[in-house]
Amino acid sequence: MNNNYCDINDIINKKNLVITEILETEESYVNHLKEIVEEYLEYWKHKQILSKEHCNQLFGNITEIYEFSRIFLNELALANNNVTQIAHCFLKNHLKFIIYSTYCINFQNSDVIISKIMQSRLSTNIIYQRQKELGHRLSLGSYLVLPVQRILRYHLLLKKLAAYTSYNENDHSLVVKAYDKMVILAKIIDETKNKYEKEGRIKDIRLMMKHILKDKTNVDLYNNCFELHAEGDLMITGTKKKLHVIILNNMLLIVKEQKCGLLEYKTHIKSRNITVIEHVKENPLSFRLVSNAGSKHSFTLQATLAEEKIFWIKMLNKIKKDTSELSSISFAELMAKYFYIPRGYLTN
Repeated sequence: MNNNYCDINDIINKKNLVITEILETEESYVNHLKEIVEEYLEYWKHKQILSKEHCNQLFGNITEIYEFSRIFLNELALANNNVTQIAHCFLKNHLKFIIYSTYCINFQNSDVIISKIMQSRLSTNIIYQRQKELGHRLSLGSYLVLPVQRILRYHLLLKKLAAYTSYNENDHSLVVKAYDKMVILAKIIDETKNKYEKEGRIKDIRLMMKHILKDKTNVDLYNNCFELHAEGDLMITGTKKKLHVIILNNMLLIVKEQKCGLLEYKTHIKSRNITVIEHVKENPLSFRLVSNAGSKHSFTLQATLAEEKIFWIKMLNKIKKDTSELSSISFAELMAKYFYIPRGYLTN
């Protein structure tokens, strides 16, 4: 009996420690955000020390995050250490946390921007002087990473809270639900970052195509292309010639890389017009691509490995299937599909 009583007390104490950790770390985080926004961003804007462009590139939507975090902290404080109310705070606000995805994408470029700013001796002195005035030992970059660290810590805190909440308590299911939402959020942010990196490559492709497709206006690469599925080199079966193949959401683009690095346009096939013939007699590593459009043409391409062939066929069938599905889904479903927001995340 005494041992059970001690065990229960120990669990309650640990649960209270986690609650305290959630509140205290959130308060510290909001104070740091306040410093970043008021003592760096707003100060430099007011003094016109850094350009508006540099401020936007460095700080992203941190002001929006600060305003949201102040409200969220107040709601946590009003929960009065009640586990149910704390879980409700996360469930109530889980959609609002998506604003962090914008910040995390912007943060990926902040190091480059800081390095660029630091190339100017005047800008370097301005940043160091401000840090000295505020008594900050850490670099500006160390403060800018705080929102990235915080958003990825919430689900870990909720996991600890769930571990010390009895399965028999009503609180437990709510904490687990809040934990699940924040885990999904972390995945959304990760997928969004990956998507952004691919979008960077799409921009590069667009720039190259702008030069290549001067007289080929029928190639609608600019308006409808928003996702890169695969890119790589494949051999033309029976030859030593190599083609560069790019699979986008709306088309297959076939080009040839020249020695100077520029791409020579060969052809494109809209995704809805692609037919993939998986088995070719000439070579077990080959497959044939046929266009069903008016000017029918085909390419027999060869992979270096069986696994590589399987991958390319899978990607080609995927864009064909996706094109068919997109014609029959709603805009909300389109957002969920391409911006990695699971339908379950959109409900409480």
